[in-house]
Amino acid sequence: MAKLVLSTGGRIVHQCFLEQARVTVGREAGNDIVVEDPAVSRAHAAITAVGNDYILEDLHSVNGTIVNGTTVQRRILQHGDVIALGAFHLRYVDSKSSSDIELERTMLISGLALSAVNARPDGPPVDADDIRVPSARTPRARFPNGYMTWVTGPRTGQARELDRVVATFGAPGEGVAVVTRRPRGYFVTHVEGRVHPRVNGQSIGTETRELREGDVLEAGPDKLQFHRR
Repeated sequence: MAKLVLSTGGRIVHQCFLEQARVTVGREAGNDIVVEDPAVSRAHAAITAVGNDYILEDLHSVNGTIVNGTTVQRRILQHGDVIALGAFHLRYVDSKSSSDIELERTMLISGLALSAVNARPDGPPVDADDIRVPSARTPRARFPNGYMTWVTGPRTGQARELDRVVATFGAPGEGVAVVTRRPRGYFVTHVEGRVHPRVNGQSIGTETRELREGDVLEAGPDKLQFHRR
């Protein structure tokens, strides 16, 4: 389960699991996470559960909400993200996400090791089973392969591979959506903008929506079709 860890000066002062739908952060006593620092607004930010993701949103704070050194209005939190709150730091920890990243890294290292051995001119080919890469756990999932193609505008027909954990579509101010790659499929979520993404002509609102073969995604000026390989 994901959790938040509040620290200052390298010392942990508070931590909590994200067990509720919405967690508020601010200087006022009524917040779920109280940060007693003059740089923090009374109601500074909120973290909301959307499907399997957690969305950080700035609540019109005076000094803004800064994640990993960048000011954000709305963001899907990723394992290891650090929110700066004056002299305090609030870290988002998602052990499940961390395990999935470690799985992908292990598979990559294994593939590179095999390629390197087979590239030796003076040695026989080596089977993958002969390569041993230390791993904390046995791989239990494969990541899907997919891509998006633009169906309107100047980029019509162009394709974008969905080979990373997060892919962003749309335009700031109009509407921005992210497509996240998970072992069980691809999911789209609204990030920011006045217009929510639409899938097959229907707004997804603030919900997370799984993409299926042939689905048409509209995010800001972008209109794309999703495909699985």
